[in-house]
Amino acid sequence: MDKKELFYSIARPNIRDMEEYDPGPVLPELVRISSNENNLGVSGKAIEAIKNAVSECNRYGDSRCDRLREKLGRKHGMTADQFVIGNGLDGVFTMLGRAFIEPGDEVVCGELTFSVYAEMAEIMGGKAVKVPMTDNMELDTDGFIDAVTGKTRMVVFCNPNNPTGTGTGINDIRKMLDAIPEKVLFVLDEAYIEFADENTADGLTLLNEYPNLMVCRTFSKVYGLAGLRVGWIVGDAELMKYLYKVREPYVVSVPAAAGAEAALEDIVFLTESIEMAKNEKKRFYDFFSANDIKFIPSQTNFILLPLGDASVRLRDGLLEEGIIVRLLRFRGKGIIRITVGLPEENTLLMEKFMGVYEAAMVQ
Repeated sequence: MDKKELFYSIARPNIRDMEEYDPGPVLPELVRISSNENNLGVSGKAIEAIKNAVSECNRYGDSRCDRLREKLGRKHGMTADQFVIGNGLDGVFTMLGRAFIEPGDEVVCGELTFSVYAEMAEIMGGKAVKVPMTDNMELDTDGFIDAVTGKTRMVVFCNPNNPTGTGTGINDIRKMLDAIPEKVLFVLDEAYIEFADENTADGLTLLNEYPNLMVCRTFSKVYGLAGLRVGWIVGDAELMKYLYKVREPYVVSVPAAAGAEAALEDIVFLTESIEMAKNEKKRFYDFFSANDIKFIPSQTNFILLPLGDASVRLRDGLLEEGIIVRLLRFRGKGIIRITVGLPEENTLLMEKFMGVYEAAMVQ
């Protein structure tokens, strides 16, 4: 038996044929508008806190990030024991899978959404049940309700949704929660909620009504701390205890926790980040509309272009111009996701876009 066959036989059967995550090229010289980061940078308060924390890195940090949980509790009018801090939202979903998903369980999620949800189910030996998108590329709330069966252990709903950018209102979120059994966990991923308008539901307002509801958020997007990997989940304190049973003891580094605490308090940076995304998104809308390019209106800091077969050529053409955007696939066809960057980055993209786009469309 050669090594490839040997190691294939050793690996757990349900992960043997899974695809590895492909982050795309990451080169410092590229204009990077591919990963939904905050290109405005890092809060000055967070930078100072991170620097100060470096001298404490010979010690393990506070395992449960008590100070950060207390600050989150005060900010959102809850208690610290309702929060669990993780290594980004990827780490949070790893905890959710380890705590609640058994072989044969079903996890309901969107057809086109954050890939971690389906991977969580499959890694744990469960099954991802993917609800088809609507004709407008939105998450189908009625479809989510219909997809729940006796085998469903968890429903994961991304709002606003990545990568489509579409948002769902409070009435539809409540409709799903009312329809599914209380024993089915409902996880609302709100990684981009700070960019959304008032028409998109705020899941935190529903926590007191639904004990099976959990809401996830992150410091990787609007707070500009993607490289520190800090995410959190909030729910009923009694339910959160089960996450601590599977959570790694020191999952958040000392500098990361300090940076997140400081970023949470930097309202000026937060406001600037939200306003920049809003204003620059409007520029993109005007640009795409003026050039008859189809796009999905977004409640996030990115915009999706469903360009089909031209998507690969567009991505490659922009890469040659020093600009990296995200290439994804939906029903076998390419789609392009563009992060809203700095004004000068967006201007450069618009200057280069039409030439690359027209060349991509004629091939």
